[in-house]
Amino acid sequence: MKCIRKGCYNEAVIDRVFGVLPCEECQRKDASRSPYRKFQFANLSQADRVQHQRDKHVKDLLQPYDRGRANPDFFKAYPERIDDYGVRQELEKS
Repeated sequence: MKCIRKGCYNEAVIDRVFGVLPCEECQRKDASRSPYRKFQFANLSQADRVQHQRDKHVKDLLQPYDRGRANPDFFKAYPERIDDYGVRQELEKS
């Protein structure tokens, strides 16, 4: 779906709570403008944007080991790293 702003052809942001919102570029433009200007459409708050980034990049926070054992979640996210860490046998046991 295209951005709802006139003259913008980027992809719109679809949010579960707010529905269809302007594209991220239009939201950045809105955020950089004066806080006294009334916006054309509702924007996501800063906290929602941070949460969206956390959800998008959650696997970047996974660690290969958890309490001295191989972390299966890490190796599900990065299966190509199993041989780098040498934990294939340990993962097969669990």
